[in-house]
Amino acid sequence: MGWMSWEIFRCNLATPTDDCTNPLTTNCISEALYKGQADAMVSQGFAAAGYASLHMDDCWEEKNPPRDPTTGRLRADAKRFPSGMDGLGVYVHSKNLTYSIYTAESTETCGGYPGSQGHELLDAQTFADWKVDYIKVDGCGSNSYYPAGYKAMGAALESVGRDIVYSCSWPAYIGSNESTKPFATFIMDGCNLWRNWDDIQCDWGSLSSIIDHWGDWGEVLAPWAGPGHWHDPDMLLIGNSCISPDEERTQMAIWSIVAAPLIMGNDMRNVSAVSKAILLNKDAIAIDQDPLGQQGLRIEADAAAPTQRWWRVLANGDVAVALYNKAGGAQPPIPGPPCNVWNHSTNGYWEACGGAAGNVGQFSGLTPSAAEAACCANSKCAGFSYEPDGSGTGGGYYKGNLMCGFTAASGAEGYAKPNQIPSPSGLAVDITINFADVNLQGSVQVYDVWAGSVVGTFTGSYTATAVPYHGTAFLRLSRA
Repeated sequence: MGWMSWEIFRCNLATPTDDCTNPLTTNCISEALYKGQADAMVSQGFAAAGYASLHMDDCWEEKNPPRDPTTGRLRADAKRFPSGMDGLGVYVHSKNLTYSIYTAESTETCGGYPGSQGHELLDAQTFADWKVDYIKVDGCGSNSYYPAGYKAMGAALESVGRDIVYSCSWPAYIGSNESTKPFATFIMDGCNLWRNWDDIQCDWGSLSSIIDHWGDWGEVLAPWAGPGHWHDPDMLLIGNSCISPDEERTQMAIWSIVAAPLIMGNDMRNVSAVSKAILLNKDAIAIDQDPLGQQGLRIEADAAAPTQRWWRVLANGDVAVALYNKAGGAQPPIPGPPCNVWNHSTNGYWEACGGAAGNVGQFSGLTPSAAEAACCANSKCAGFSYEPDGSGTGGGYYKGNLMCGFTAASGAEGYAKPNQIPSPSGLAVDITINFADVNLQGSVQVYDVWAGSVVGTFTGSYTATAVPYHGTAFLRLSRA
């Protein structure tokens, strides 16, 4: 549990209005930023709730020359980090927080800064000398080096005499098929957690696609999750105002069900009261951090299912359940011709739920008018996305539904049949969990995690009423 800088601060460097020296205003990668976030982690109550690891991401290093000419060691950018990495570590530790740093198993990091390829032992010793507690090791280079490089870094970390958590990004760079990834190798190389898949972006389309991925591959992933080695679906967007409060609750619930690390990607100095309440919910945190460490699963086999049930067995025999309203209530039938009114959007489009299952098919080489005519004639086509220059991945799809919301994408255009566009206020639905589906029999006490109270005792099933669009009812079930 902790916080990481990448999601909103990226590789921000000094600008004419932000010289990286004022911890109250700076948003660039600097000592001042990290000290300000450390202060907020404590003052805003995050550390007390368990978010006690401050994670530095890319772009902290000196580039020119890339390493110390005498020692060969990595160095911080002296202007932005005047106290050096060891000095920043002292400050972080003075707040009773753990100190986390970033490098990559490549010659350069993703931001173009010096990487650790070929320098694993020296860099591990440098990080240990700086009293680092956690290291994120990215890729950004040739996949062919990763088997040797991540193993070398793991061996180096084990040899330097300091307990350093090892986060490996290797799996995120070797495709979407989780069944082909060598999880046993990751564990034997010393990886304590690993990024599996795409970087999360600050929008619902990205978040929902990651939820789909974890649901689709849950049976493959679950056996490899447990104390000491965890799958990481990436940072929490909660507190960034880029998704709705209901969507924030969904991320917190699903991350807790799948035993994910809870690493915030927000600005802790500026989190709303609603978002803070989600992040600090003690019952959600307890489920996520349950000592059994068993990763939960989605019951529905199809990611396109409009309502979904996720469950996780806890150490004391309780079962945590997330009832997720992915696509809202039933939409009207998709009309065929005549289609004389369209919703046309620029710089974004209405996203289909369920990945390929939400797409009628891909097209290429058609003009918008030709694609529009083809979609109009198809009563299974709710709309389509299009990129005039043919670049990127946002365009070129006929949509079987538009239920995952509007996704901003520069240069992309969307064409939608208006009666298929979800209501902005969402379509709330009732979702039922049958206790037998989560191996519970007899009377079951239902505890509402978001309300923080017992709902009652039920037999056979429980129905959560009016679960909001993109929202999730989060329950803890106990044998009565």
